Amino acid sequence: MKTTKTLLLFFLFAITFTACKKDEQIAPAPSITALEVGTSNSKIAHPGNDLHIEAEISAPGIIKDVVLEIHPESGAGWNVNTTYTEGFAGLKNAEFHKHIDVPADAKVGLYHGHLKVTDQNGQVSEVEFDLQVTADPSLATATGFEVGLNTAGNDLHVEASITAPNKIAKIVLEVHGNGWKKEVTYEDAAVIGKTTYNLHKHIDVAAAPKGHYHVHLQVVDQSGKEVEFEEHFDK
Repeated sequence: MKTTKTLLLFFLFAITFTACKKDEQIAPAPSITALEVGTSNSKIAHPGNDLHIEAEISAPGIIKDVVLEIHPESGAGWNVNTTYTEGFAGLKNAEFHKHIDVPADAKVGLYHGHLKVTDQNGQVSEVEFDLQVTADPSLATATGFEVGLNTAGNDLHVEASITAPNKIAKIVLEVHGNGWKKEVTYEDAAVIGKTTYNLHKHIDVAAAPKGHYHVHLQVVDQSGKEVEFEEHFDK
């Protein structure tokens, strides 16, 4: 009887220990999908403009941080090494959507990029991409790009001075953040065909909940080239 009881206790302990070990299994590593680099995933950047980078992140083990690195394929040049936690840490799923400033003096040539996600278990997933930095003086530019929210929190003021050697085809303003998004396209006679345009618009954001927002200014010229610029505001 004592032997039987001892064996039963042993098997009970073994089953309990195995169940606990199963409960303690580490979640799968993070994943990064739908990576898009540059306008329409062109993988091209231009000095003095923004570089659009977007991806979908999934981390069953909860995101700790996201790191973006960009460096020249060889020699010296423009470098990026930025760690993002705000808007990512503590989440299982997140959209990475950033516009990276490319300095006006960035060296043209071939670059290499890494987008890395680390979860709270220390597991890391990484995707790599190639990038070409090339000068194009015919691209549209936007200087003095500013956004401002009125005290009531319902009206967003947007302004910029736009120059487009190939003439403007349309201007798109997009506001997004905190699960809310609004896009407005301007294709009226005051815009189309102009080589210079002083943008001064007001967007109704009364329906946007409190939070941090991104404002994207996209200029498309009549040759089909697109450039995009980004600003931020808090509501």
